[in-house]
Amino acid sequence: MTTKIKAGSRYYTSDIDYIQLTQNGKQLPIVHYFFGNLGSIKYQTHTFVEGDRLDVIAFHYYKKPSLWWLIAEFNPKIQDINNIAPGTEILIPNV
Repeated sequence: MTTKIKAGSRYYTSDIDYIQLTQNGKQLPIVHYFFGNLGSIKYQTHTFVEGDRLDVIAFHYYKKPSLWWLIAEFNPKIQDINNIAPGTEILIPNV
């Protein structure tokens, strides 16, 4: 069986880097992006605290919780966006 990204997704034409299995066994395609020269993109840091979520952080910095994916993509070290350890320093790109 070949896993594909759903039509209509902004990732539809992207290459799948790997497949993650959810707890119920569903296949979840994972796409990572390479941000070339990070020196040319201005950003600030945010230290993750207990109870933080990327949508809440996006609202804090951008006033748009829907931009949570931008923070996730700018931080490829985050393996599971729903399980980020407190104390993890993440980068918040200026947009």
